[in-house]
Amino acid sequence: MHRFFPTSIVLATLLFSTACSVFDNQRSVRASAPIATANSNAAAIHAAQQCMEALAQTAAVNISELDSTEIDILIWNIRKGEMRNWREDLDALAADKDLLLIQEASLSMQSENIFGQNGFWSFAPGYSSGDTVTGVATLSLAEPLGHCHLTAYEPWIGTPKATNITLYALSNSNRTLLVVNTHMINFTMGLKEFRAQLAPVIEVLAEHNGPVIFSGDFNTWRPARYRALKDLMSDLSLVAIEFEEDHRVRIFGSVVDHVFVGGLHVRAANTHRLESSDHNPMSIRLSL
Repeated sequence: MHRFFPTSIVLATLLFSTACSVFDNQRSVRASAPIATANSNAAAIHAAQQCMEALAQTAAVNISELDSTEIDILIWNIRKGEMRNWREDLDALAADKDLLLIQEASLSMQSENIFGQNGFWSFAPGYSSGDTVTGVATLSLAEPLGHCHLTAYEPWIGTPKATNITLYALSNSNRTLLVVNTHMINFTMGLKEFRAQLAPVIEVLAEHNGPVIFSGDFNTWRPARYRALKDLMSDLSLVAIEFEEDHRVRIFGSVVDHVFVGGLHVRAANTHRLESSDHNPMSIRLSL
């Protein structure tokens, strides 16, 4: 989330780029693709195809697995780690987790060893300023089979928003888990750009034959945004996780952070009220 800008700002063209990574132990190799206009269906499909090709490159290599009977996950927009006690809170919440889906993560956090030496870091870069690069990070105890990312640009201010997609092997199953960690664009008048950012992600999700987690900061501060998002998720048979005690942040009365799942059982779902970010984290336990 960011502060809202005056609506008199002229809408610029929303652009997409995609970059893909293939893991070599704890290192990653990235290859960037040309930028394409978001209002082009062909561009969105091209971005999705590149992402799927990157995932397919390593999907046949069974490196390590997540326990399909119990997958513990933390989802949190960490506000670049700018607020006090974020690391202490993250360490406490991450202690028993298999996956961390972090939005507004700083690239410098890669050296923090949140999972110790055994964890794996998958990063999709977004905003950069000077030596600081922030984006969307997915941390895991199991090494991903593949990784790709998609980038959208805010129409009014031109800042990038990233989506990170990782693929994992599951124990006692020949199916793979697709995990999508996103930070959606914020400053738009209508739904055109919001839908355009989702378009290649939807293409990737639709092609995946297996369980899915789609989560992050969706910036659904308008009811119309959430309705559009939920309709797209329903078309993919993905359902929103609800929280009995819901501390998720609300903007103009609307929740902005969500978790959608498909092909998975929800064993537990909690939110945590903290003061170390302007978002409150979500923790969930899933099984195949």
